[in-house]
Amino acid sequence: MSLTVTIPTLETERLVLRPPQLSDAKAFMAFLMSKRAKFVGGPVAEGYAARSFASFPGQWMLRGYGYFIGALKSDPETPLGGFGVFHPVNIEEPEFGWALYDAAHEGKGFATEAMRTVIPWAWDVIGTNTAQSHIDEGNDASVAVAKALGATFDAEETRIANAPGGNFDDEDGPQVNIWRHHKGAMT
Repeated sequence: MSLTVTIPTLETERLVLRPPQLSDAKAFMAFLMSKRAKFVGGPVAEGYAARSFASFPGQWMLRGYGYFIGALKSDPETPLGGFGVFHPVNIEEPEFGWALYDAAHEGKGFATEAMRTVIPWAWDVIGTNTAQSHIDEGNDASVAVAKALGATFDAEETRIANAPGGNFDDEDGPQVNIWRHHKGAMT
């Protein structure tokens, strides 16, 4: 059986948002195994990081959308982060997510710039008018990005998600706050 998936390439003023490549795995895995990944479940072991990277193209195959790898236009082969739609099979609603792999890229507006291009593309593809961003308590940088993208804090969904039996029921971990995106809310 042969399966072909077409993943578009999007561009912003400074970035190219392209399909994941095997050569991106090293940067992603280094990020996920580091303390920088504390807000996305890390640091994790190498095997888990490798399997997690495989979910990038897997999402595209199963859903028709997923994460893009963002790179500077001046250096399109070097990944600076992942940006896009994450939608595991156990979560009902898609999530808009972003991660910068290296602290050197923080504070430059790359995540907001990338997602301002991804989100309008995504609405037609995901077939819904709302999406979530799951942001750990204390991740102020991601909250700032969510707000810049027009998202609002969803207190009720946050309560449900963190309640016993919820998707983020983890008494040892931080609360996961749900930020709600609505089609047309981004300015």
